[in-house]
Amino acid sequence: MEKSDQDTGRFETISIESKIREGVFHKVVKDLETGKAVSCSCKCWSKGNKPCFGMKSIGI
Repeated sequence: MEKSDQDTGRFETISIESKIREGVFHKVVKDLETGKAVSCSCKCWSKGNKPCFGMKSIGI
């Protein structure tokens, strides 16, 4: 359990509006230590592990 307590402060969730679908937001998880995106709620990432626009805008 200690590790998850430490990890909580290590990541930040950022909402980025989709370029394709109006009113839809990507919830990108950013690693605060590296400053890079590590995952996203969109189907590009969840179904194919392909970085989306939101992840690329933060940095991968």
